[in-house]
Amino acid sequence: MSLQSSQSTRWFSAKQARCIAAAALALASTFTSVSQSAAAEVLLLKSGGRIEAEILNRNRATSDPYELRLTSGVTLTMAADQIDRVVVKTDVEKQYEMLLPRMPATAAGNWSMAEWCKEAGLLTQRKFHLGEIIKLEPDHEEARLALGYSKFGGEWMTTEDFMQGQGYVRSQGRWMLRQDVELAAVDRERELAEKEWRRQLKIWVDQLGRKRGEEALQSIREIRDVNAVPALCDVVADIKNPITLRMLCFEVLTKLPSGQANRIFMEIALNDPNANLRDKCLDELRRRGVVEAIGYFTKGLTSKDNLVVNRAAHCLGGLGNPEATLALIDALVTTHKFQITTGQAPGSLGASFGGDSSGGGGGGMGGLSMGGKPKIISQDLKNEMALSALAVLNPGINFGYDEAAWKRWYIQTHTTVNANLRRDD
Repeated sequence: MSLQSSQSTRWFSAKQARCIAAAALALASTFTSVSQSAAAEVLLLKSGGRIEAEILNRNRATSDPYELRLTSGVTLTMAADQIDRVVVKTDVEKQYEMLLPRMPATAAGNWSMAEWCKEAGLLTQRKFHLGEIIKLEPDHEEARLALGYSKFGGEWMTTEDFMQGQGYVRSQGRWMLRQDVELAAVDRERELAEKEWRRQLKIWVDQLGRKRGEEALQSIREIRDVNAVPALCDVVADIKNPITLRMLCFEVLTKLPSGQANRIFMEIALNDPNANLRDKCLDELRRRGVVEAIGYFTKGLTSKDNLVVNRAAHCLGGLGNPEATLALIDALVTTHKFQITTGQAPGSLGASFGGDSSGGGGGGMGGLSMGGKPKIISQDLKNEMALSALAVLNPGINFGYDEAAWKRWYIQTHTTVNANLRRDD
């Protein structure tokens, strides 16, 4: 078979034919006619070997032996039970095998063959020839670029080689530092352990009050794995859980050497409806010396909710850190907005839409039922907890709710002032 396809066997496109023609020009000095008896299939033997041959009796029955012609021209017969399976080569693969023996073992010859393989869709073969090119001609730019090389500092390197040289490894589809990969693996293990603890704790909680309740209770009390902290925090933070269960899990958390629970302790100390649990969380924060709690509760002093302001002040006093003094001075009197109806004072039963808690008219107690229009007013409120906290943090000092007097004292007693002593109105 010649390089030109006959009218009856078109194995490649016109563009592919042009590439083949170019290859033929490069190989013209050595090309001769190509035998029609090129190997068409690969037969994988049950013994583990393989044979490349043309199957002569293609219409054979399944149990019939194979009549084969080897690439050397020798014919032989093999029993069907000797063959594991047959890998049929495509026409373009056959054409490649006919061209390959005639290719000069030069960079130019390999480049022509690589370009032909590209058009023919033989990507594995193309990569092989590109590799041969850079062995023969290391600075062959087209081959280098086709193989994914770039120049780094004047040296041809693949992105993979360059990144590995910088200490990176490929992990989960992206380049990462080796230590980051190790940390990510640790994180994955921790996440799996935390997930398992959530599952196990739920089982024990469901068993409380039942046949195996005492055993489950004891199992919860004996938890000492820090990976159980997130699961325990979930139980403590959920106000729908019985307070006895929340207290139980809180006590377990106090025995675990982990700072993961600190955020939950701060949130509960400021916002939880149960005063006893709030105080226990505050005591635990003080025992642990959680410095970030000061900033968390200081932010609470700026809440729109006056109840939260007083709770935050109480918490700052409970922590016992004088660094909160200036923020507490600013929180002695805070301004809050209320929605009222005509003729009602802030804080009365009708200070919002509806009168009683059930949403009814309330016998004239609700503002809207009296025909008044809702109105938003601002009112300055004195915060008793802020004053109490200042007294705790600064024994013997008491200027009442006089912020100006407190600030004059603060300036006189602090050599370095790192805060704005003027309050924003």
